[in-house]
Amino acid sequence: MSGANRIFETKVFTSGLVCILMLSTLVFSQFESVVLGQDQLVDIIEKAEKSVIRIEVEGVGGGGIGSGYVISEGGMLVTNVHVLAGARRAVGVFEDGRKFEIRGTYVIDANRDICVAQLDGNGFTTIPLASTLPRKGEAVIALGAPRGLSFSATRGIVSAIRPEKEVREMIGNPKMEGTWIQTDAAISGGNSGGPLIDSNGQVVGMSTLGSVGDAQNLNFGISITDIRSAVEIAKNARLIDLSSGVGKVEMAEVQPEATESLITRSEIPLHALEDYIERGRLEYRDLSRDLKKAATDAKKQLEKMRNGELGNTNGAEMLVVQRGNFERYYFPSEVAKRRRIAEQQSYTAQLDRVKNQLGRDPDNDSLYALLSHGGPWLDPRNLHSVGFMRDAIVLQAFGDHDVIVVYDGLPYLMWVKSTAGLSSGQPLKPAPVFVAGTQTMVVPGQGPQSVTILNSVTDSELKEAIYGKSAVAEMKDDNDFATGPEYSMWTDSTGKFQIEAKLVDSDERTVTLEEPSGRQVTLAISKLSKEDQRRVRNR
Repeated sequence: MSGANRIFETKVFTSGLVCILMLSTLVFSQFESVVLGQDQLVDIIEKAEKSVIRIEVEGVGGGGIGSGYVISEGGMLVTNVHVLAGARRAVGVFEDGRKFEIRGTYVIDANRDICVAQLDGNGFTTIPLASTLPRKGEAVIALGAPRGLSFSATRGIVSAIRPEKEVREMIGNPKMEGTWIQTDAAISGGNSGGPLIDSNGQVVGMSTLGSVGDAQNLNFGISITDIRSAVEIAKNARLIDLSSGVGKVEMAEVQPEATESLITRSEIPLHALEDYIERGRLEYRDLSRDLKKAATDAKKQLEKMRNGELGNTNGAEMLVVQRGNFERYYFPSEVAKRRRIAEQQSYTAQLDRVKNQLGRDPDNDSLYALLSHGGPWLDPRNLHSVGFMRDAIVLQAFGDHDVIVVYDGLPYLMWVKSTAGLSSGQPLKPAPVFVAGTQTMVVPGQGPQSVTILNSVTDSELKEAIYGKSAVAEMKDDNDFATGPEYSMWTDSTGKFQIEAKLVDSDERTVTLEEPSGRQVTLAISKLSKEDQRRVRNR
């Protein structure tokens, strides 16, 4: 696919931490200047919401809920791209309780956040699309489907019609395109993908961006002009099945312009680490059993990866298609497959080493081995606490240390030791994490946002909390760490050759690596992959 049609490939998603509208309710607001009788208003809403659906999503980052609306009797529907992002399965639920699977997608326009998809069924009630843009001051109603409750509505007026240039500057996203409707109709989570209708019950836009804080006049919906264009393309497009893994709306990598870290990382408080260690001591037997199971699961996953196939991965280095308990791995090339297998081999070997070092009782060595690879779970709502985070998915990595991750269905901004090798859709290596707090900041390409900050716990921080600073200093002198040297995979500049090794020494031109056997290799830094060169520089 080439030219202007490229943006409609079913693999693009550019949300990051933009104020995507998921999982909340809408409150009916007063609007004095609209001359619209109460009965007439009720009739318009009652008729229109027969075509509105609540979209329930099962995806790579957990579950989610958004909205959509049906535009053809045959089941063609429109929603936001970010509603279906990462979906492995999605269901449309009507206000009368009927449920229909979302079979697949026709059009994905990420820069306008428009997705045209298909319900599995026919004979649906449809909602009409307006032929022209609304006028400034015209009354509009936003329909949406909040979290498991009755469908709701808000009303207001069109505050302005904004061209893409103005919206880019206001939102801080240079990739946004299209014409946008600014409205003071209250838009909250769960309303994403719901229709914005006029006093005739026709769709004039689609709720997409809600304001943060009290500025409720700064709500935006993509215009009917852009929606109609996407629908026209969909009429002649091939349906790509959602369950196949190929038609899934993937979270593709977005590279913000900033290279400096957004997070000013400070030392993690000792009391938070001590609480984590004490929890690990109390739950030692259960956690040990969980880690041993994780080691077994890692071996099974390694075998599935070895049996993986080459194919279309929608731009990702690895694609996992899951149907029930069955998993199939796909890779774009043999080089990518070898690289992922090598990484999994390293992780599996690491878990095996840790498993063998776990004693019967939680002594310091056993605690360190365990808590660095499988401690008590992380609760991001518990500020200034430490927990072990697993099953997080990389949404966006940028700069040297910042990464946006999806964990338990929600996005977080996280400091990591290095972003080298991280790409969108990739599982983040499980590790202990500190919940640093919530703050408002300007996220590159997204504008000001209130976000929860997570900090990776460094190896030295965990060691010092368990052994004490003086003991750790002696360990460094003796090169005697509790779990032995930390190894990882190193790749040459061609991507064809890899070794498992630890970094021993480096200067401006060379790097010395040591394999688990003790054999040391010295080579020019320029011979390493760009990611590994960056890792050496960040040492």
